[in-house]
Amino acid sequence: MSKEGPVIELRDVWKIYQMGEVTVEAVRGISLKVNHGEFLSVMGPSGSGKSTCMHMIGCLDLPTRGTILLEGKDISHMSESELAQVRGRTIGFIFQQFNLIPTLTALENVMLPMAFQGIPLNERRSKAFSLLNLVGLSDRMYHRPKELSGGQQQRVAIARSLTNDPRVILADEPTGNVDSTTGKSIMDYLSKLNKEEKKTIVMVTHDPELAKYASRVVNIYDGKIKQKGD
Repeated sequence: MSKEGPVIELRDVWKIYQMGEVTVEAVRGISLKVNHGEFLSVMGPSGSGKSTCMHMIGCLDLPTRGTILLEGKDISHMSESELAQVRGRTIGFIFQQFNLIPTLTALENVMLPMAFQGIPLNERRSKAFSLLNLVGLSDRMYHRPKELSGGQQQRVAIARSLTNDPRVILADEPTGNVDSTTGKSIMDYLSKLNKEEKKTIVMVTHDPELAKYASRVVNIYDGKIKQKGD
């Protein structure tokens, strides 16, 4: 895959919700480029549109109008099955709520995304073992989420996000449900992925301390990017 041009580009993207008689413009004409290997922080208060923007970048939602390019490919009008394939191959997700399946062990949670990509069972298991070892959970592989601390669950989520060797990692308030010490270790690890593995990271946060880890910060207010001097 060529590294020329941005890995993600939004061109005049809008997301409009109709809630009864009320029209809500969650994202209003955002244009943004994210370069390969960049660590971008998207900041803004609650309700600013930053998470909506991230969901569209991550192929979890489609824009009402405008264009979203992922590695030069227009994802704005793809079908759900096409979006699912793009998500599986290109993007890893880290959510504030972890989104682990409670009935599965840590190992099984990490293996799951690879099943959707048709990877053989032995290969899925081997890679999940390696990733959980990488995030320091080799002794917790057979524990279910309720048997893990918040920090351990988030590390399982990070391991899961890396299963299909994604080029882009999207992190939505990745330290929101962990203590400050664990949060620092998680951010240090994301920084390492960016610097050593050259992963492109887009992180949504309202915390200026987390934003310091990023190489660039974009501020969103009322569904629009706030420019200097606004």
